[in-house]
Amino acid sequence: MKFWKSFVVMAMALTLILGGCSSSKSNGEAKDGGKVTVTFWDNHIDAEQKYLKDLVNEYNKSQDKVKVVYKGFNANDYMTTKLPVAFANNEGPDVFMISPGDFTKYANAGIMADLNPYFPDGAKADFQEAAINAVTIDNKVLALPFESELVGLYYNKKMLADAGVEVPKTWDELQAAAKKLTTDKVSGIVLPQEKDAYLNFIWYPFLWQQGGNVISEDGKKSNFNSPEVVKALDFWGSFFQKGYAPAKTPFGSSDIGNLGTGKTAMQVSGTWAISAIESKYSNMDIGLAPLPVSEGGQAKTVAGGWKLAANAHGKHVKEASDFIMWAFAEDPSRPLKWATEVKFAYPARNSVIEAGEEIYNKGLRKVFTDEMYDTLTPEPFYGPEIVDVVGDSLQKVMFSKAKGSDVVKEADQKIQDALDKQ
Repeated sequence: MKFWKSFVVMAMALTLILGGCSSSKSNGEAKDGGKVTVTFWDNHIDAEQKYLKDLVNEYNKSQDKVKVVYKGFNANDYMTTKLPVAFANNEGPDVFMISPGDFTKYANAGIMADLNPYFPDGAKADFQEAAINAVTIDNKVLALPFESELVGLYYNKKMLADAGVEVPKTWDELQAAAKKLTTDKVSGIVLPQEKDAYLNFIWYPFLWQQGGNVISEDGKKSNFNSPEVVKALDFWGSFFQKGYAPAKTPFGSSDIGNLGTGKTAMQVSGTWAISAIESKYSNMDIGLAPLPVSEGGQAKTVAGGWKLAANAHGKHVKEASDFIMWAFAEDPSRPLKWATEVKFAYPARNSVIEAGEEIYNKGLRKVFTDEMYDTLTPEPFYGPEIVDVVGDSLQKVMFSKAKGSDVVKEADQKIQDALDKQ
């Protein structure tokens, strides 16, 4: 979910993309025994990457017309440089992973093919309506959703017990807990630090709890200059300004290893963390709770998740789309394995959720199922300018000791300017 590290790279890439995307040089030029070669780019690691490699191998063995070639990239570089530069040079892959935070950017650039013609009979109706609507623009389904990842508060049970700290349920309790749990060796809480779409992703629920939002429901007006935004910014920034949340972590900010290795007492993270907790950090007694709620607010979590897209300008759109459908829109056992064995997430298909009902009520998963699933809001698909403004605002309250009221007015105007250009 990484966003641009360089505005220059973004401007160059999107200018070239919008200037005309001819067929990718890398798409389908090579053949293997008469087979069409379809390239597939991804940014997952460890068990997820192994699963996708195995999936590609299975598909290649299942038929003799297409050979899918999988290539994995460093997660930090994938969305920030590798993918945009490849598309800017007309060398983008046939199939690629896309995050919600970058969906609008690629949709507006005309990069993603309409998948509607390639759904197997009856398959589209099996997908949750909200999941399909989230990737549909002008009646075109521009990516295939296959997971929903929710966010909660993970904590080290022993650290909280030793400090006499109850699991926090409110904002005040979370801040008090983080203060008491912070030592010279352990941070009270880990929150995202780098300016990217993931930072915004984790912050959104705290804004939504109060009924606030970045833009209006019709998508035409900025709501950033509001008491709700100011309050959410100040709350978030306070953890960094007071030293309860570190500016740097030994692991990435989305990696539960910060908590699993005892470097922090609490961490806001997502469903993806459960597999690592069970496999790598089973010696740690880790608990899970819904995100603490603001005074007078309502419980909220955010639902994100990667999607698969086909290159609209590739030479083999049909073959690429057929592979995507085979992987996650046909046999429910494939998406079920991804969402319950390889990692933990909620599938986008009703039949897959029904098939995995027992698993969704097991261990820490049950907390997400019983206490958070009904409070989810899909991650918004904002354009890159808006994502950047929100990230800048968060960085200012985190590291420049600015107050929310100091940054919202200018940010609000920038967001409105971006909306007016759409």
